Amino acid sequence: MAFKLKSPYVVDNTPVYFVDEEDGILGRANNNGTITVNNRVDSPAQLEEVIKHEKVHVDQFKRFAKSNGKKGLNYSDSSIEWEGQSYPRKNGKIKYKGKWIMEGSKSFPWEKEAYKKEK
Repeated sequence: MAFKLKSPYVVDNTPVYFVDEEDGILGRANNNGTITVNNRVDSPAQLEEVIKHEKVHVDQFKRFAKSNGKKGLNYSDSSIEWEGQSYPRKNGKIKYKGKWIMEGSKSFPWEKEAYKKEK
């Protein structure tokens, strides 16, 4: 008789790198599964919050890959893909609902999800 063992603990092997970032950027999730954090983040509480937020985006990238682009998040230099919709991207802004909005804005649905889950 076959059975499955479930690990009693969670292993998170998401690579996190500390890098020089421009002002206002605390962290970035990369669609290769890594996270970069601004090396000037010095508060342990803020660091934990930034990593939790970016891990939500990493999970969104995984959903995108598993669903063949129908769910989740992906991006390129020229666009953002969210839940099967494509949004143009240039000069640090994304065209969403007819308006060019700064990347990272809490008004984007992928950011709303990340802000909700980071707490």
